[in-house]
Amino acid sequence: MGAHAVVLASAGAIMAIARCVVGEPGARIGAPPTGSQRIVTILQAATGSPQPPAPLAAAASRLRSIDVFRGFTITAMILVNGEYSHEASYPELAHAAWNGWTWADTIFPAFLFLVGVSMAFSVAARLARGETGSRIAAHVLRRSVLLFALGLAIDYLRIPAHDFPYVGLQAHLQLTGVLQKIAACDLLASLVYLGAGLRGVVFAAVLFNVLHVLLLYDFPVPGCGPGVLTVACNFPGYLDELLLHGHRWNSTAFDPDGLGTILPATSSVLIGILAGHAIRSHAGKAQRMARLLGGGVVLIGAGVLLEARMPVNKQLWTSSFALLTAGFAATGLAACIALMDWLPRAPGSTALEILGRNAIAAYLASRILANVIRVHVHGRSLYDTVLAPIATPPNASLLFAGVVVAAVYGTVLVLDRKGWRLKL
Repeated sequence: MGAHAVVLASAGAIMAIARCVVGEPGARIGAPPTGSQRIVTILQAATGSPQPPAPLAAAASRLRSIDVFRGFTITAMILVNGEYSHEASYPELAHAAWNGWTWADTIFPAFLFLVGVSMAFSVAARLARGETGSRIAAHVLRRSVLLFALGLAIDYLRIPAHDFPYVGLQAHLQLTGVLQKIAACDLLASLVYLGAGLRGVVFAAVLFNVLHVLLLYDFPVPGCGPGVLTVACNFPGYLDELLLHGHRWNSTAFDPDGLGTILPATSSVLIGILAGHAIRSHAGKAQRMARLLGGGVVLIGAGVLLEARMPVNKQLWTSSFALLTAGFAATGLAACIALMDWLPRAPGSTALEILGRNAIAAYLASRILANVIRVHVHGRSLYDTVLAPIATPPNASLLFAGVVVAAVYGTVLVLDRKGWRLKL
């Protein structure tokens, strides 16, 4: 196995996507050495020389497209997680057992990618309001702590429990999870962006993948040796067992959301920041779309080529997986922007926008509602009594997930109409 070849290929692919979204080789992507002016210069560098802001209508259209795509992503996540039985579900709605990928495996990386896209917009908006870099950093830290705490709570609580007051506690405190991973990746990517600018984003995206590859292939895991990528023997699993023993999944299965995959997962956010700059640039619409779509195609191609040297593996978040899924996310977002420009009120877009504006609340609601809908009352349940008799196991499981999605949308719709959004 040529680990160094993988390192060079990963670095080259990320540099290529940076070139695609930033522009010409001579475009300024450096940053001045002080304060919030660093980010201002970076934002100008991504779009050319200083210019007046893009028209408000165009900016609002781009933000709506991001909300719609985020809504599609969180809906897909709820649909996959809400399956009654992953063993009985359609293959593309279940995660790959180890190496390889399914449609379900592309969803969480797309959400992390969108965290980065949104970060490019939110930092620019805060700077435009006159906020300092240190104040933005303090907000990022607060947001990540709250998000991590919400993850701890939703994983520690059992709702509904069997007995009154129908709320119980898990046997152990789980430090890993979806929201915990988002919080960690968001914080790390934000600190890179605020502290080192766009050039630092590119450098960190390369560095994080290089370090991960070297640890996967060169670190001698005790009892396994270097370069072993099996379920029982791999560096991320070893690190998590060493540092998080007793605080991971309440399962014997490999936990993909531990510390061992934070670096490459953060690179998904960093690539999203680059994509965000491509979207909010002052270049023409066709040029912005060409950059975003071209970058996505480059990433997909790099991921496919890299698979010959390194397996695509979500649990280990291999560089081939990170590049491939970031490419899918970039092309998906480009398609969504094009659709919203061509058909602003496309069927279902309003519902997706509502979910996308309140994505964290939607995820939290799904964790509770999926359990509530599973409850048996006097020996009868929605799945066993209604769905299983009328459909095959894969279809019954999918229908169950559809009920969860509908229940979540109804909940978030009520919140949206009251103006309640979970803003961290």
